[in-house]
Amino acid sequence: MLAGVVNIALASLVSLSTLALSLAGYYNLVIRDAAIEAASNAARFGSQNQQDYLLKRLDISIPELASFEVSEHRGSELTHVVVNYSLPGLGFIGHFASGQLNVAAATERL
Repeated sequence: MLAGVVNIALASLVSLSTLALSLAGYYNLVIRDAAIEAASNAARFGSQNQQDYLLKRLDISIPELASFEVSEHRGSELTHVVVNYSLPGLGFIGHFASGQLNVAAATERL
């Protein structure tokens, strides 16, 4: 009987861990896609700051408990968009769902 309870607990833990890792991977792809789009828009000649657009898009696409910090750096050759994020996790594996994403796009010149 004890072995059955332990097996059910371990199966639940493995299932929740797999779900949390797959959601973290999916949200990482969503953040990367939004950052790439913002960097390519910011690299255009005469473009406006893309931080507000990127934050609005991330707020719509990612759960409400997530937190983001976005910075944009324009150089003569490259435009960098850096996103520091922290996503909500499940249980003990919440610390896996945070990181930094740096995207660069070639700056358009006339």
